[in-house]
Amino acid sequence: MHRAGLVAVPIMVALLAGCDASAGTQQTLCRDPSHCLLGLDQLVTPDFTVAEPTHLVDVTTIAADGGATAQQLRRDGFAAAASIRYFRPTDLATANGPIDIISTAETFSSSHGAQQAFRSDIAHLDASSGNVPVSTGSLGDDAHADTLVRTDTTGIQAVQITLEWRVGNVLNVLIVRGRYGGTRLDDALVLAHRVTANET
Repeated sequence: MHRAGLVAVPIMVALLAGCDASAGTQQTLCRDPSHCLLGLDQLVTPDFTVAEPTHLVDVTTIAADGGATAQQLRRDGFAAAASIRYFRPTDLATANGPIDIISTAETFSSSHGAQQAFRSDIAHLDASSGNVPVSTGSLGDDAHADTLVRTDTTGIQAVQITLEWRVGNVLNVLIVRGRYGGTRLDDALVLAHRVTANET
């Protein structure tokens, strides 16, 4: 699902297929993860539609995509997760701004559990082939990003930006894809701050 790597989309054929917060702060926010997702009307670029509507994601899927096992996630207090995907049809060669966006939220019984899952995810993400860690600046209680660049059969480069951050007991993952040079971490951060506003 969200961290498994680039997925082929209609115009991206053959493409790419933080800091520590104090553990003393125990916030419990957004118990229903479907309320923690990026909304269609919060997207900055026009012409996006819902490609995959909001749906619950089970712990085994989260474990398969991230760095923790399902057993570890349960020990961390994993409660529930939800995801939504947006897409806009455009020519990748000239596209500016994101084309494909996946927003996922995972809730835990405590902020400490979410922090443990965050650390495991980031270690796994940074170790994945081709991923380049990038600083995010201030975002939530913990935040980290990685970029991955791939070239399609026509020579066009695409980028996938995976942004993961924690707000209290909620772990957020935002995947943004588009043309390399036309889609930036800044684009993902604008959206991430809007998600954070939903949660706080």
